[in-house]
Amino acid sequence: MSRWPILRFLSSEHLVFLFLFLAAGYLLTVLVVPVFGLFRPVTLSAVDIAGQVVFWLAVGYGYGAATLLSTVVSHGRSRREFAAQYPVFQLLTAIVLAALITVVYAGEAALYRVVGWTRHLQDQRIFEAGDYPLIFVAYLCMLMSCLVAGAFTATGFYRWESGGVLVLLPAAAVLAFGGTMTGFFDLSFARLPVSGAAGLLAVTAAAVAGGVALLWLSVRDVSLRTRVSA
Repeated sequence: MSRWPILRFLSSEHLVFLFLFLAAGYLLTVLVVPVFGLFRPVTLSAVDIAGQVVFWLAVGYGYGAATLLSTVVSHGRSRREFAAQYPVFQLLTAIVLAALITVVYAGEAALYRVVGWTRHLQDQRIFEAGDYPLIFVAYLCMLMSCLVAGAFTATGFYRWESGGVLVLLPAAAVLAFGGTMTGFFDLSFARLPVSGAAGLLAVTAAAVAGGVALLWLSVRDVSLRTRVSA
């Protein structure tokens, strides 16, 4: 029971919170949409629009990696343990949340059928409304890209302070190309000749591997700074 303590802690605490937070947000979205339907026909997918918010929420949560690092190290865990277990937690989180969002897409489709609404996704999406396997893969790749980009940006600034601005370049590349590839952005300069679930997974795996390498480089022997009262 002493193996992978950071992963077990984050999975039992943070992952549960993220799951419940996202589930509550989507439930609220589904409850609010019928209110708009009282005044005008609903044609857009509210769950699909919410995906843009999830993109930036994932970046913001990933940016909390520096705080998590200092917390776990101050509680007796090593930087190497963090560097090894945190990316596994990110992958587990992306899988669970992508599965949740895919189920919500299916639930919304059933709701729209019952009330007779036509559901349209945003133009830049790479998946059709009922293509649930590709919806899962697109969200999985998007979440992993955002979580990792946020994490190595945060730890880069934590380690190198103002010099950490250099990590903004790879972070921007991961978010721009990853967001366009998975259909959450429509940036013409960031389009890649990638299509299908296998292509998405392969490119995302390569980008995430680079992000994890930057994460490892920034945390492997970083000194922890403590605040001293004036």
